[in-house]
Amino acid sequence: MNAEFQGQNGVITGAARGLGRTVARMFAEGGGVAVMVDIDREGVESAAAELRGRGLAAHAVAADLAQEEELAVLRGHLKEVCNDRLDLLVNNAGGWRHGRAAEISMSDWEWTFRINVTAAFLTTRALMDLMIARGDGRIVNVASTDAHRAKPTLPHYAAAKAALVSLTKSLAEELAPHQVLVNAVSPGAIATEAARQQQWFAERIKSIPLGRAAEPEDIAEVILFLGSRRNRFVVGQTLMVNGGMLMA
Repeated sequence: MNAEFQGQNGVITGAARGLGRTVARMFAEGGGVAVMVDIDREGVESAAAELRGRGLAAHAVAADLAQEEELAVLRGHLKEVCNDRLDLLVNNAGGWRHGRAAEISMSDWEWTFRINVTAAFLTTRALMDLMIARGDGRIVNVASTDAHRAKPTLPHYAAAKAALVSLTKSLAEELAPHQVLVNAVSPGAIATEAARQQQWFAERIKSIPLGRAAEPEDIAEVILFLGSRRNRFVVGQTLMVNGGMLMA
């Protein structure tokens, strides 16, 4: 373990499992205090307990981040355990429901934007003043390769992630004068436990020039570079992390 994040506090959303859980673990292994947020109370509490069992600093917060009143709970937690210091925010919470245009209900459409875009916007708005006050901070939004290509089986998800890419640019320009660097990553296929069980997973790998899906750590490394003090001049960018699946 290194000490790259020693003395730093990070909020990682969607941290009960998969990529978010991996980012939280690696941040904590670097000496940081990981505040793990997820709508799944049992899942996020179990994930944080596992890290604490390894001697790492981790706290669990159960919250629906698209509800402003629940963001107030997160703010209160940061005041209590982090003394209102926030160094890193990773907006990773998201999700999808498969369907072509004719099959997508308005409920599906609104849910998809709510969980993938609204939650990231509201979380950033609720916490960015902590970074502005210190004149320092990093925010990383987790978009998707689907934001950059046609996706007829997931048009609502692709549109939502494209909106997140656009939001990243706007927030980056607003916050850069305060030395808060906002960026995004667009992962391709990630070999999470849930993904491995999906029928499409093996087919997706065939489209990746590297011949394999990303391990969660492959994506987390990029997120944590953007979220670290090693990143001093990358602002408003979306880094494609997909093994070469999209090279245009």
